Amino acid sequence: MINVWRITLVLILSSCLVISGSNSWSKPASNEDTVLSPTELTPKDNVEAELIALCLSGKLVAPDSLYEQVLSDLAAIRSTFGNDFEPINRITFVPPWRAGGLIIGFDDTTAQKVANGEYQAWDELNKKYQVSKINTRPISFIGTSELYFEGRLHPRRLAELYAGLPGIRYTEPNGRIGDSPNIYPRQTEDGITYLFRDAWGDCPSGCIYSEYWYFVFEENQPILIGHWAPHEDPQEPDWWDEAKQNIEQFHEW
Repeated sequence: MINVWRITLVLILSSCLVISGSNSWSKPASNEDTVLSPTELTPKDNVEAELIALCLSGKLVAPDSLYEQVLSDLAAIRSTFGNDFEPINRITFVPPWRAGGLIIGFDDTTAQKVANGEYQAWDELNKKYQVSKINTRPISFIGTSELYFEGRLHPRRLAELYAGLPGIRYTEPNGRIGDSPNIYPRQTEDGITYLFRDAWGDCPSGCIYSEYWYFVFEENQPILIGHWAPHEDPQEPDWWDEAKQNIEQFHEW
């Protein structure tokens, strides 16, 4: 009778061990199974709002929440003040660089490898961040290549990612040339402020004339702080010291 009890107990314990052991081999839950890669979050539907959110955040990809906030802000400004100030409807945001555009400078040996199609050190990054085009035409005379990406990615973050590759002398955003009408947004403790600038007169060399509208938000409503046309009145308004910080920040991106 005792032996039967012992045999039964051993069988029960063995079954428990088998079940426990089989569970230990099951795949653990992982966030990687559900988290989207950065390139799946761009491009977004509205180019202007995405570019502004990209600049304000400084991240590789524009955050969804900031994108939605900018989209709402711009719609509110234009619907409230667009009838009185027509330029606000047509002025759009232009960043100081091309989103998803990167310039890479190589040392002489590596430049030759790139020219011959033999440079493979960047293949993994190119695939991960979805390079759509590589321009190697400048490689023969200035030792650089231009990379263009599918999504609207922050070029300074891309520059950081590519800077550590072998044979690279420098990485930098693909910048823009000339001047144009623009929107200068700035993130503050109280929200985002927007300085709209209309501009004209030899803009490829730097627009001669400008006209400004400065907006802040109070309780989610746009407030026009001031309107100024320097070519009509050279005296700076009281609010200009605050508003020009938007332009200063723009040139730091």
